[in-house]
Amino acid sequence: MREGATAVANARARVLERSRVWGALVAGSLACGGPDAARGAPRALRVGAAYSLQDTGLLGAVAAEFHAQTERTLAPTIVGPSDALATARAGLVDVFWMQSRGHEDAFVAEGYGINRRDVMYSEFVIVGPPSDPAGIGDADSAVAALGLLSGAGASFVSRGDDSGTHTRERSLWKLASVQPDPTWYSSLGMGMVPTLQHASERGAYALADLPTFLLHRERLNLEVWVRGDPRLHSGFGVIAVNPMRVSGTDYGAAMVFIEFLTSASAQALIRDFGSERYGTALFHPLREARSSE
Repeated sequence: MREGATAVANARARVLERSRVWGALVAGSLACGGPDAARGAPRALRVGAAYSLQDTGLLGAVAAEFHAQTERTLAPTIVGPSDALATARAGLVDVFWMQSRGHEDAFVAEGYGINRRDVMYSEFVIVGPPSDPAGIGDADSAVAALGLLSGAGASFVSRGDDSGTHTRERSLWKLASVQPDPTWYSSLGMGMVPTLQHASERGAYALADLPTFLLHRERLNLEVWVRGDPRLHSGFGVIAVNPMRVSGTDYGAAMVFIEFLTSASAQALIRDFGSERYGTALFHPLREARSSE
């Protein structure tokens, strides 16, 4: 019991540090004709969201469209997948929009998540300095590229924040049978954008989600060197917190959000987000997915 309480307390502390609540959106939505709080307006739906959703701006676009269609506002909490279970136990969110299938399946298996749906996928890429000193541009896979990086002792920066990106990176190092060495490997404990900035300034390599890299590439001295490996595909799912396990959650609103996120209109928003500016889709919708309750 003490270990469980400690996990909840630690998760709460991490979540409070990482929380990003759009007060302007909430205030603006009420000013635009939403139900008045004094007349019993529902509270904002608490969404535990992956870092990349915030970093790319997709979360904000979805929040605005969700409010336009339902007059409901979102109160996002940015949380790494490894914190999801403890966060749910702490009663801090109603629904998760996550980017790590392994953690999602564990969340459902533990009974804290129900009505999971696939939403979309994006890509991870390995980026690095334009000169590509480790020669990973010739690698035929992400795993082979990491082997080359290790052999060359090339500088590599990691998010080190238990995000979906960090989780995927660790699995790739394991597949490459490489234990990163602190002489060339730095774990930052930061989000995607500052990690890319550090890589650019240091002339280092990094694993990045492609949407965030594309959104910031003009300010970075980095190039994409590894892309297209199926191991670099990154799926996103949405899961309601089980109200039978966690009291005080807004299950009804969570299901409204899940239905919205997998609707034709939201999937079109996801499909088109950023494509006009960058000439390529940042995310690929998965509307036909089935649930795994």
